[in-house]
Amino acid sequence: MTVDVERIKRAYPIADVIAAHGVALRPTGRRFMGRCPFHHDDRPSLVVYPDTRSYYCFGCGSGGDVIDFIRRTRDLGFAQAIAYLGEQSPPPPAPPAPTHQTPQTVRLSVDDRLILTAACELYHEALFQTPEALRYLEERRVPLWLARRARLGYSDGRSLLAYLKRRRLSVRRAVEMGLFYPDRRPGRDEREALRGRIVIPDLRSGYCGWMTGRVLSGASDRPYLNLALPKPLLGYDAVRGRPRVILTEGVFDWLALLSWGLPACALLGTQPAPHAMRLLDRTRSVVLVLDNDGPGREGAASLADAFGDRAAVVALPEGVKDVSQLNQLPDGRETFFQLLAEAERGVRDVAAAP
Repeated sequence: MTVDVERIKRAYPIADVIAAHGVALRPTGRRFMGRCPFHHDDRPSLVVYPDTRSYYCFGCGSGGDVIDFIRRTRDLGFAQAIAYLGEQSPPPPAPPAPTHQTPQTVRLSVDDRLILTAACELYHEALFQTPEALRYLEERRVPLWLARRARLGYSDGRSLLAYLKRRRLSVRRAVEMGLFYPDRRPGRDEREALRGRIVIPDLRSGYCGWMTGRVLSGASDRPYLNLALPKPLLGYDAVRGRPRVILTEGVFDWLALLSWGLPACALLGTQPAPHAMRLLDRTRSVVLVLDNDGPGREGAASLADAFGDRAAVVALPEGVKDVSQLNQLPDGRETFFQLLAEAERGVRDVAAAP
């Protein structure tokens, strides 16, 4: 039986459902913000976008639509979440969102681009002056040529504020975009949000439009920290107009594919940003290589259904969690290209069948 997901999302507005699950939401622009129920949230980092019927947490990276929210809060599978919603009366409506432009359609201002690009430049220079950060990239098998091409960086946590002030760029706006945590104590400066992290930017036509930071050690409940901006389809600018694009989940999965010379983007999770599917409308072939776990397999199946006969799904070998882990193996590159050829051959065989 085919499920009309769009009808379900219309019947159960996402802001109403999230509010009904005990999350206090406050309007800001055409969105709502609240404390994320999926991790210890010291400051509101959950953003709900009524116009696109989606949510995203800039703290833990959780995101998706109302079905994804129910699946995670109730620990249900896709079909169970659909059935659960069908048994509920629609929740009482949340207050209408104010009528400003939704973040998904807001373009960064020139000043925003200058601030983010300046931070990207500073972090990129710092990377090559930080042996610990370079060792981390070497351990993750990210070559230096790729670190330079992708403008990877490192935040030392003490340089950005003075750098922006010297260039007469707005610190207030940098705080709003998530580059700093505001510090209201007298005589104290704002703290860099990405301090001590490898910084991965999203490059767009020569400027930086978004970035995330990865801690150098795994001992953190927030290994990744994103800016307070809508999640992009990471790396899309470099594959725009390409006939084939490979989609993966994580940042280092994406970097592994780039190191192998492949046209790739990162979804930054199992669900694309609300606008990502539209970006790929004209892509003739979409290859999905998501994590080799339950959410990854379910996400790949959902996306394959959405892309239809344009999609090929690469199944990673048993015991290999993701592309980044495959990249650690001596024959990882050769194994991936073999799996890729098999997946695309299978799609061609199905298309050619009578």
